[in-house]
Amino acid sequence: MKKVIRFILSVLVVLFSNVIFTGVTDAANVAVVPIQIDETKVERAGDFYSYYWDVMVEKFQFPEFELVDDDKVAKALPAEGLKTFDQTSLDGVLKGTDADIVVAMRLDEVVEKADTIFEEEPMLDCRMSGEFVSYNKVTGKFFRKKFNYHDRMEEVLTLKTDWQQNAFASSLRRFISRTMEGMKPNKY
Repeated sequence: MKKVIRFILSVLVVLFSNVIFTGVTDAANVAVVPIQIDETKVERAGDFYSYYWDVMVEKFQFPEFELVDDDKVAKALPAEGLKTFDQTSLDGVLKGTDADIVVAMRLDEVVEKADTIFEEEPMLDCRMSGEFVSYNKVTGKFFRKKFNYHDRMEEVLTLKTDWQQNAFASSLRRFISRTMEGMKPNKY
């Protein structure tokens, strides 16, 4: 019985001594500028707002990242939003929010056009264009990407999938991954 109690106590001592020495690091603060959408050229603008925030919450999770409050980001932005997607405008948002990373995106156009020329099946011509920018103060990297997505697919396939959401989310995930390149986890 004494051996069992000693064993349990020794396990508890080892467990508690290791917990004390585990380091706690600060999460990198991320300022997410609300997406700017040209609603005259994007039919489902409300959906893209939610797709954008879904990807941001998925990619910037708490232990490594902490999202800056929306009100704080809104105060750091000019009243008309970001007019130019350059490093100086993002640097102003960084300073106004005390963030380590700032991310912004603009969606200019999303078009679906029926196309049946020389095809047996009805086809859709799908186009999406916009711009993504980010500035990572931790790595000192400014990333800017204008994107133009183009695809042709059978109209039947669009009944089961949302090509717009898939194309938008995959592009946004890829851009965010490029923003976080070179960062060491939990070393902020």
